[in-house]
Amino acid sequence: MPPIELDWPLEAPVMVACSGGSDSLALLTLLREQGRNLIVAHLDHAGRPDSHLPADFLEKLCREWALPFHRRRLQVESWARRYRMSWEAAARELRYLWLRGLAGKQGAMIVTAHTLDDQAETFLLRLVQGTTLTGLAGIHPRAPGLARPLLKWTRCQLQDELRARGLEWFEDPGNQDPRFPRVRLRHEVLPLLEGLNSGVRAHLAQLAEDALELRGLLRQPATLHRMGRLQFEEFLHDRWRELGPPAGVRFQRVLAGEIYAALASNEWRNWNLPGDFWAEWDGQRLSLGRLRKLPQEAPPPGCVWRFRQGGERWRDRALKKMWPVWGVPRRARDQLPLLVRNPHQVLAVLGFAEEPEVAAWVPQERSGLLIVEAGGRDEQATD
Repeated sequence: MPPIELDWPLEAPVMVACSGGSDSLALLTLLREQGRNLIVAHLDHAGRPDSHLPADFLEKLCREWALPFHRRRLQVESWARRYRMSWEAAARELRYLWLRGLAGKQGAMIVTAHTLDDQAETFLLRLVQGTTLTGLAGIHPRAPGLARPLLKWTRCQLQDELRARGLEWFEDPGNQDPRFPRVRLRHEVLPLLEGLNSGVRAHLAQLAEDALELRGLLRQPATLHRMGRLQFEEFLHDRWRELGPPAGVRFQRVLAGEIYAALASNEWRNWNLPGDFWAEWDGQRLSLGRLRKLPQEAPPPGCVWRFRQGGERWRDRALKKMWPVWGVPRRARDQLPLLVRNPHQVLAVLGFAEEPEVAAWVPQERSGLLIVEAGGRDEQATD
């Protein structure tokens, strides 16, 4: 088997996200044999009464191997209900949130044990559920502070490595639970496809890699009017993600197609996007924004943070006459926080204008808007 390659100094700390299953235990074992400076992290999703057993198993192993071990138990089910997410999406969000926080304290790179099998399953699952080219790119081998070095390895290869060393792993009963779409796909759909082509998993994983490369090509700079439909879809998806959609909210390709078609017109159009976002086309500029909350910081004495109510003035001009001067999209005008001195004197428009006397009171955050000129790309980005 090829060695595991990490673009990370040998002596620098590496945090292994370990479930106790064969994939992550093999990753831990192989990195340990390389002499890596390892930390082991395990998140118990509290999905079953006996969900603590993998953590107990790993804690004992790490004690024998003299490796630092961190474990935490979180009630994923309650988080999923609270934020209206699927159990799998909530578990993933919580897992990475915890891992990144822990790794940040340790100055460590996170490594996960996603395999070629995981890549093939992800590609096929997203294809069935509906996705963009970004989704088909599947599991990325690298992200900031995170590496997935096993994407070329199969699960069977990793299990063979463990058997050769006489090591056992913990079988998670959740991997047999048909309530989860991925489990059904793994045990029902992929075996059928392998009956038609025994190399289907490798082919699906290769398509995911191809999609990632194609996505990179489509992200090359281009003006809005020179973008093809697929390139615009990727562009819009990236901008939507930049503005920070809530966890579990998915991008909708249908809306991207509608917006792309509208770019050929000079008519004003607007759309509601998933996650309290919106888009607006005014014939020359495409604007993206999200619903905002008022700043939590205390305002200067005699002032308040509020939204537009009517009658506001900026210096000696009506505020409504300043919106076009500042280039504020129509949809944003009722959503931008204003710092107002009673009754109607505006001292700051968050992200666009502020009087020097209140500069120290205005939060260092942007307006939650991204504005793209038709003749250029990201010519004015306010978030």
